[in-house]
Amino acid sequence: MKLISKSKVMSCWLGLVLIVGACGSSAMAQSENTRRARTVSAEPAAEATIMLNEQFVNSLLEAMFTRLHEPEFPLSIAQDQAEENRQIVLAAHAPLKSADGCASVIVLERERDGVKTAVHFEDGRIIAPLAFSGTYDAGLGCLSFSGWARAVVTLEFDRERQALMARVRVEQVQLSGLPFLANGIVVSLVQGSIDKRFNPYELLKAEQLSPTVPIKAAGGALRLRAREMRPELIAGALRIHILYDFERAP
Repeated sequence: MKLISKSKVMSCWLGLVLIVGACGSSAMAQSENTRRARTVSAEPAAEATIMLNEQFVNSLLEAMFTRLHEPEFPLSIAQDQAEENRQIVLAAHAPLKSADGCASVIVLERERDGVKTAVHFEDGRIIAPLAFSGTYDAGLGCLSFSGWARAVVTLEFDRERQALMARVRVEQVQLSGLPFLANGIVVSLVQGSIDKRFNPYELLKAEQLSPTVPIKAAGGALRLRAREMRPELIAGALRIHILYDFERAP
C-alpha cells in the first residue's frame, strides 16, 4: 500500500477548508440578504396628512354656484306609487300650473329661506344644510316647491374600491308653499332622491393621491402608492391620514 505524502494530505485539508468556507460564506450571504429583505418588508408604511378646513370647502361650493350651473337631479318616485301620490296632491287642492314641460326635479341652490348650502365639520361628523327648489309632475299639473334640508355626512375608506366614500343621511326637510297632504309626499320624494343620488358618493380615489417622484441623482423614480385613507373629523376641519408604500416607478 502506497503512503500518501504529507504535502498531499495538507493539500486535501486545504481544499476541504476552502470548500467549507465558501459554503459558509454563501450561507451567511443568503442569511444576510434574507435578513435585509425582511427588514425592508417590515418597515411601516409612511403616513402623510391632508387637512381641509370649512373655509376651503365652502369656497369651493361658492365657486360651483357662481361659475357653474346649479346641480339638478331627478326626483325618485316608484311607478306603483306615482298615481296614488298624484291623486293625493289633487285632493289637497294644491296650486297647480300647466304640466307642459314640467319635469320632476330638485335643484340645489346657494340659499333659500335664509338657509345657505354649506358644510360644517364637527367632532366626528359633517353637517350639511341644503337649500333647494324643484317641480313635481302631478299628472294633471305641475307642482312647484322650495325649502331646505339638514343632512349628516359620514366618511369611510372602501378598500375594494380604493376610495374615500361619503354617505348622506337626510335628517330633516322643511318645505314652504305646499298644502299639508302634498307636503308629506314631497318630503318623501326629496329624502329618497338625495339618498339615491349621493349614496354612496366617491369622494376621493387613492390613485389621485399616488404621484410619481423623479429622483435623477438616484437614476430613477419612486411611485408613492396610497393604499389606505383614514378620515378624522375635528371642529372646523377634516384630516385625511394617508398610508403610503414606496415602489420603483417603471
